[in-house]
Amino acid sequence: MNQLVYSGKSSLIQDYILKTEHVFLRTNANEMSCYVCKKGLDDGTSLTAKTLDFKNVMLCEKHFE
Repeated sequence: MNQLVYSGKSSLIQDYILKTEHVFLRTNANEMSCYVCKKGLDDGTSLTAKTLDFKNVMLCEKHFE
């Protein structure tokens, strides 16, 4: 982050270096696929999210009905 301070005929540029701690993230991400037939976006299948038994699942157009 830079700051430019101007006062009359002179100017001063200051650099700020903010020290922060590294944050490590954990995830359990999976590739999207149909909950029933396991077809995914790579197969050209469109997927829709639906809640079944308080759990979010992805379903293809065949199994969404």
